[in-house]
Amino acid sequence: MRLLTLATATFLISLSFAVPTPHNGHVVHEKRTHSAGLVRRHRAPPATTVPVRIGFSQSNLDIAHELLMELADPMSDNYGKHMSAKEVGDLFRPKSESIESVRDWLHSSGIDIDRHQVSPGRGWLKFEATIDELESLLSTEYHVYEHSDTEALHIGCDTYHVPLGVHPHIDFISPTVSTIQIKRGAKKQKRGETTKASPASFPPIVKPANLNLDPASFASDASTIPCYTAVTPDCLRTLYGIPKGSLKHKGNEIGIFEDGDWYDQQDLDLTFAAISPNIPNGSHPALEGIDGGIAPFSFDGFEQIGIESLLDMSIIMPLVYPQTAVLFQVDDLTALETSSGFGDTFLDALDASYCTFEGGDDPTLDPQYPDTAQAPGAANGTGITYPLPEMCGAYKPTNVISVSYGLGENTFSFFYENRQCVEYLKLGLQGTTVVYASGDSGVSNRGECIVPSNATYNGDPGAFSPSFPAACPYLTSVGATQINPDDRTETAVAVADEEYYSGGGFSNYWATPDYQQSTLKNYFKKTPPPYNFTSYGNPYYNSSGRGYPDVAAVGLNILLYADGQPTFVGGTSASAPIFASIISLINEKRLAAGKTTVGFINPTLYKNPHAFTDITTGSNPGCNTNGFSAVKDWDPVTGLGTPKFSKLLDVFMALP
Repeated sequence: MRLLTLATATFLISLSFAVPTPHNGHVVHEKRTHSAGLVRRHRAPPATTVPVRIGFSQSNLDIAHELLMELADPMSDNYGKHMSAKEVGDLFRPKSESIESVRDWLHSSGIDIDRHQVSPGRGWLKFEATIDELESLLSTEYHVYEHSDTEALHIGCDTYHVPLGVHPHIDFISPTVSTIQIKRGAKKQKRGETTKASPASFPPIVKPANLNLDPASFASDASTIPCYTAVTPDCLRTLYGIPKGSLKHKGNEIGIFEDGDWYDQQDLDLTFAAISPNIPNGSHPALEGIDGGIAPFSFDGFEQIGIESLLDMSIIMPLVYPQTAVLFQVDDLTALETSSGFGDTFLDALDASYCTFEGGDDPTLDPQYPDTAQAPGAANGTGITYPLPEMCGAYKPTNVISVSYGLGENTFSFFYENRQCVEYLKLGLQGTTVVYASGDSGVSNRGECIVPSNATYNGDPGAFSPSFPAACPYLTSVGATQINPDDRTETAVAVADEEYYSGGGFSNYWATPDYQQSTLKNYFKKTPPPYNFTSYGNPYYNSSGRGYPDVAAVGLNILLYADGQPTFVGGTSASAPIFASIISLINEKRLAAGKTTVGFINPTLYKNPHAFTDITTGSNPGCNTNGFSAVKDWDPVTGLGTPKFSKLLDVFMALP
């Protein structure tokens, strides 16, 4: 099949996506690479009707990477000349010939034109079809699958084919390797129960602080408590040379993404009183709720308080104050309980062209709006259901977006994830910096690794399991360190009893980007890991993949107040907002000088390793191995190292 490339240097790696094999005039478009907990049971009933979505291939993907480098490479004459949202939308809009080619194919296959509809943004096509029709259309067999954990039943296939002439015009089709869940009696949430966390959450490491101090006492005595014991904003300023914020440029805001986790205002007030008393009581991020997302959240006895939200806000707001922080709280409660996808509704809200119909870019995974599910007492604005159309292009992206969520790269199909990765590229074109946590399980994904023989999750041992979206080459991935109490230096984080280690490794989906080529070549030449790394699935990792993380920051013993009590929290969920805050402060300086925002920063970071403190101690175990080691220069544990604010500021202020 055609490799879905972003540029000559960015190509698909997984063997599952090799050149397609003809099959009765058709070619393989997509093949299942993992089980995702699904066990095939029996053939799907041929008369069953399912909703079908076809995503059209976007235009100009072949030049997208090069265009981004033109705007992001510090050596380019066009550095910082960001594009508008309209310019980006026009550049990538699918061509009319793609739409016509797909519709002609469907019509000639017996699915008449009056049965299918193209979305307003012309990025998608939808129709309904029976399993029998789909099997004929896609030269495949549909089966019923059972999820090994939830026992939910799904319909899908292991591979599917499309005509050779249509193949270049299609991004992906669902349901196929992305299955659709068969509706059956779902457990209703009881009042007072907490909702499930987002499937993409990195649950922070939490332990009581046992400081026996009220917030006011701590605020006055904080200087007497060493930073390796309790990490506060002042500690971070000392550690990385971060100045106190003083500027508030209109329109320069930092975004905080939250999914299935809600902050508590009382805890936020207690935290600020203790660690940042200059922030007024009652302060919180400006809410930009997406598809029913609200915060704080409480409904008829139900209250869900999340450490993740508190952690992000407790770091970002004190570091960037008086800048404005924006909270992107996604999805209503019903969607969080019933969908298994990640990230699409958030990206929809920032890019109208990404949306499809009433909502959900893959109906087999993502929430569908309007949300018609009923809950006792539910009404618009309660956060339980959102009975309105999906919010498409409702918000302007903030200049920096911090995200402390992620999953295993093999969780979804390449097409699903690559479509999101392209969206991060588009945000970079518009001058937005996207920062992601690299994960908390070393080279594994929450203890899950990949069986080399069939590329399925099977726990330890197995091939290393990269993190998504952290391994996407168009965002900045942040690993974690901890402060050594002996000499106050930083080492790669290691909390063995929690199996918490800095996430890092190499992508199986995306190749090493050009901005990283020389760095990774140097890494493999000077400090090669002791593993067989020739190809995907041939233990233990893909040496040709995009390496991550890019950078690191402290991710242990962050002090905040949770449930009214001083609490220590850890995770790359802390590291990402620290680094995102630094970039937001640098944007303030550039904007004050009449310059543009820094946008996609990775090319600049890799050309300026002197702006980081190299971390050379520690490792990130997993999959019955010691993982990778922190070594001199870049490594897949702590990246380039931890930031030196003044050096980074000098680098970016010297650019046009």
